Amino acid sequence: MKRQHGPRGQWRVLLAEDNDDHALLIETAISRASRLPVEVVRAHNGTEAMELVRSCSPDVILLDLQMPGSSGHEVLEVVKADESLRRIPVAVLTSSDRDADVARSYGLGGNHFITKPANPVELEAKLRSFFKNVEELSSIRRGSGGMDATGASAMGPGSLEVRKALIWVVVIVILIALAAFAHVVGVL
Repeated sequence: MKRQHGPRGQWRVLLAEDNDDHALLIETAISRASRLPVEVVRAHNGTEAMELVRSCSPDVILLDLQMPGSSGHEVLEVVKADESLRRIPVAVLTSSDRDADVARSYGLGGNHFITKPANPVELEAKLRSFFKNVEELSSIRRGSGGMDATGASAMGPGSLEVRKALIWVVVIVILIALAAFAHVVGVL
């Protein structure tokens, strides 16, 4: 079932957050950040999030990375691998700011990465920006259907290592070619 963002007058947000205090702050920030009414459905762990994403048909998913059961990355991978779910925009909302977590989140198809700020006003601003981006994406139409709201990258989680290896191979080949050229012209 394809849900319409905005025109029906409300957002359904799946919030996957195991910490009750964080969840309360996030839910408050969500209600203030959205210009539309918001229904928040909460998952307390990754396994519950995977069950709820299928049963509640969320418009967007806010996903913590560090959860009991399945991790946020595992949930993101399942959502973006499923043809019927991949169009749901996913914002990773986590306390981690590690480059590896950011890269993996986008590599798995995450649409937004938000590091949880200590300041609730800053969180509200970040969520407002996310909702605005999702609204803009949902209003774009191509042909008879809507544009995919996924940020799925052509890079899979393992392809970063392959890319690095290929770069090193190219560098080595260039160095060998330069050395051979230098030898031919008599520099070496």
